[in-house]
Amino acid sequence: MLLPMLLLMACSKSKDEQLAPNVPKGKMTKELIVNGTTREYIIYVPENYNAITALPILFSFHGLTSNMEFNYNHTNFDELAERENFIVVHPNGIDNRWTLNASNNPDIDFTEALLNHLENDYRIESNRIYSTGMSNGGNFSFTLACELNNRIAAIASVTGLMLQAAIGDCIPTRPLAILHIHGTEDPIANYAFVQRGLDFWIEHNTTNMNPIVSNIPDIDTQDGSTVEKYEYINGENDVEVLHLKVIGGGHQWPGNSGNMDINASEEVWSFLKKFDLNGKTE
Repeated sequence: MLLPMLLLMACSKSKDEQLAPNVPKGKMTKELIVNGTTREYIIYVPENYNAITALPILFSFHGLTSNMEFNYNHTNFDELAERENFIVVHPNGIDNRWTLNASNNPDIDFTEALLNHLENDYRIESNRIYSTGMSNGGNFSFTLACELNNRIAAIASVTGLMLQAAIGDCIPTRPLAILHIHGTEDPIANYAFVQRGLDFWIEHNTTNMNPIVSNIPDIDTQDGSTVEKYEYINGENDVEVLHLKVIGGGHQWPGNSGNMDINASEEVWSFLKKFDLNGKTE
């Protein structure tokens, strides 16, 4: 009776359990045709992915003139994904840039198609889809916060801005947590424009108007910069707006270059993972 019993157990396994060992892990470069255009992206799937437990996804968008490979190496999100058990995706922009306008945007189409594709190929925690990016990629994360508000749970921008045109076009349908990391001496994305983006989300999320302000320990006194933390809390669904102000910082990804008191990748994931489409979860 042992053999029939074993066969019965094998047949009773779910499709996911049978396929799980064959799911490729680690870093992969793939293509996806969207609106007739072949688009590229890097995906990193942690080694303990089993196709049974749903995992969150983090999109990481490169800066202007940069590319997915540089962003992959610059942010080291793969190491975090391995440790924290999430999937990270580094898309590649057309002509090394991201389009920011709301209507007829090929990059919004790409992101949505890519998300659909990933949800078909992997077991995804669909209420925990996040976006981050540097510079133009940070700008684009704000665009996604507005235009894919029904699917993006929270976003983080590093050296990016929510431009005035984006503010004017943005009509979110739900509260959405925001992290903004920016240097006061950024020569490319002027710090003077940071607050207007913060104000938009503070008002939309109905957080406290007055932030809790604190200083991050200056653990590297040789990097020429320090970090102040501004926490706008008690928003609808308990969402938050967090600003890490890098005083003296430039157009850099902290922890990789410039300020070494914080690690931008660590800060991004630590913040984003606390939220899903319904608000704060932890």
